[in-house]
Parts: sequence; structure tokens; C-alpha cells
Amino acid sequence: MRVLIAPMSAMAETSGPFSRAVALCRKLIERDHEVAFCAAEDVNYKTIKNIKNYYAPIPSPLGMPMFIGKRILKIAQLLGVQQKKEVNSYEQVLHFVGAITYKHFSEDVFYIRKAIQDFKPDVVYAEFRISAIVAAKLENIKVVTGFSYPVQKSFASNPEYSTGVKRFIQESKLPSIESVLDIFNWADLKVVPSSYELEPIDDKNIVYVGPFFVPNSKIVESHRSKIIAYMGNGTISPKTVIYNLTKAFEQTKFQIYIATEQVKPYKKNNINVDKRFDFSELMPEAIAYINHGGQNSIMTGLIYGVPQIICAGNVFERRYNASSIVHLGAGVSLESSDFNAKTIKKIVKELNIKPIYANNSKKSGERLLNLGGVNKVVQVLEDLIY
Repeated sequence: MRVLIAPMSAMAETSGPFSRAVALCRKLIERDHEVAFCAAEDVNYKTIKNIKNYYAPIPSPLGMPMFIGKRILKIAQLLGVQQKKEVNSYEQVLHFVGAITYKHFSEDVFYIRKAIQDFKPDVVYAEFRISAIVAAKLENIKVVTGFSYPVQKSFASNPEYSTGVKRFIQESKLPSIESVLDIFNWADLKVVPSSYELEPIDDKNIVYVGPFFVPNSKIVESHRSKIIAYMGNGTISPKTVIYNLTKAFEQTKFQIYIATEQVKPYKKNNINVDKRFDFSELMPEAIAYINHGGQNSIMTGLIYGVPQIICAGNVFERRYNASSIVHLGAGVSLESSDFNAKTIKKIVKELNIKPIYANNSKKSGERLLNLGGVNKVVQVLEDLIY
């Protein structure tokens, strides 16, 4: 089987989509399938040895010229705009990153079609990349897409941002749409890297697979004395995270690990700051995982049975994920305005003395792992083609 993988792109750091695409690529190769990428070489892109990557354009924020877009993004990060801006739908996300302007969308579809024509895949896997679904349909190739509860049009939509794509769809003589989110329904199958328990979608074309990433070895119970923090891009600034966690836990029995790309790595007493850590080593000993509510993050917390403190900010998807964790009794949701040393210290103490949070997280994680993960995705693709 030949699979073309097309992950979404953004100028800002958003590691989830590309990391899932890489996990799928490796499992496909392990099962002796042929793989190629059509991925924009943005900040999230990493070269994969012996895997061809077909050119794709990088979207620029709000569709501005690239050199302006880069400057605007840096300024926004410095001013903390991400923490203040409310994001209401995936449609709005695509608008912000510049992925659904007429110019970028039509160009993106063009290059994905070129990749399809050259590589001749049996199926395209679109990692939340709507242009790849359109390209596959124009080339009459089967397409499977990543999907989640919050990206449904019925959950949240801003059709006013879809004008450029609607124009392209009309010019291409494809079925009319109200919102770009309608395009997800064109896929032959929609893969949800979660569970029905967390994201209850009633759709015959939905396949729940759980997280793409699973522990390399069996998780064993161990003394939990670590607090891990990863806030991704936006929500709470890295400096705010570092300041408050240092104030709350410096020279306590807890080892603090803060993962961020935006602060120079350092270690001081029990405070560890670095671009990334091996979570498979840290999580089995974690008492709490402080995160921004991204899908990869909440899955990581659950599969390791770690209670979570989620600061979702004003981002629709992350707020939904946070509410799911709270509903499971596997963690707490914290508003950005309440992110301070005193509050976090109090929550960690509660998580420490109430094992119900860790127990609920562990049970949900076990159910997620039983869904099959990336192995299930490969099986779904094989069943669709063979």
C-alpha cells in the first residue's frame, strides 16, 4: 500500500499534528508499506530518513506576505497576544494561520495534487489538513483524515472565514459548502486519536483509535515526586510558568520539569527547564502534569495515569479537552487568571492526598490504550484499500 501523509502546517509551534504524522509513517514502514509526505517545512517539520517530502507552501498568519507574517508572529509572542486572544473554532484557527485564504488554499491543493500525481498513492492521510481532503477528491483518491469533537461544525464554526475556500470549491465544481469544516465529511473515514468516552461523536465514518503514542514498556507503580509542565504555544507564557512553579516548589521534595522552546535551558536546585524532556521517563513518577489542554498532552497524562492541571486559556478545543478531563475526574481546569503559585500549590496538594484523580486517569488511560493507537490506524487504512 502506498500512503501520502499530509499534516497541517503553521508558522507557530504546534507539535501535535506533525508528531502524529511521523508516528503513522514509522508504523506504516514497519508494516512494509510505502510512504511519502507532502508537508510544509515549517517550524514543526523534521526530516525523516529515506522518506520523500513533496513541496508544500507554508501559510502566513492572516495571509500576509511571509516576511510581514514572521514579524507579526514574533511581536504577538512578545506581547502575549496568544494569551489574550479568544479562539472560537477550528475555522478561526485556520484563518489565523493563513491556511484558508484563497491564494494559499488553492496553492496548497495544487502542490498536494502534484504529489499525488507523482507518488500515485492508494490513499491520502490528511492530518487535520482540509486542503489535502480536497486534493484527494479532485484526484479521485481515497482519503482518511484526523478528526476530533471540537472541529465539528455543529460544535463551533465561523463561516465568515471560509469565503476564499468556498470560491475555490465553486471554481473546482465541487459540492457547495457553508463552512470549510464541512469538508471533513468528504473523507472516506475520520480517525479520532481519542475515545468515545472523551469525544462522543455519532457518525458511521468515525474510528476511535486512542493516542498514537504509547509507552515503550509496561508502566509500573513508583514513588511520584515530579511535577511536569508543558504549555505549548500561547495560554500562559513560559516566564509566567517558570516564575510561579519556582515560587511554589523551589527547594521542596518535588522535582519540577518545565518544557519550553522559548526560554534558554537551565537547572537551578530542583527546577529543570529545557526545550524538551523524555516524558516516558518522567511521567511514571509524576504527581501532576500541568498543560495547555492540547490533545497530545491530555492523552499523555491519561496513558501514564497522571492527574492533570489544565490551563486552556481562551482556545475552544483546549477548553473542551479540559472539560473532558474534569468530567472524568482525572484532573482540574484552571483559568489563566488563577495561574499563580498559591493556587497551583494547593491543587497539587489535593492531587497528592486524593488518589481518586490518579485512579480515574489510569482507568481511562487503559481504555484508551486498548483502542489500538497507531496500529489501529494502519489497520483501518489497510482495510480501506485491500
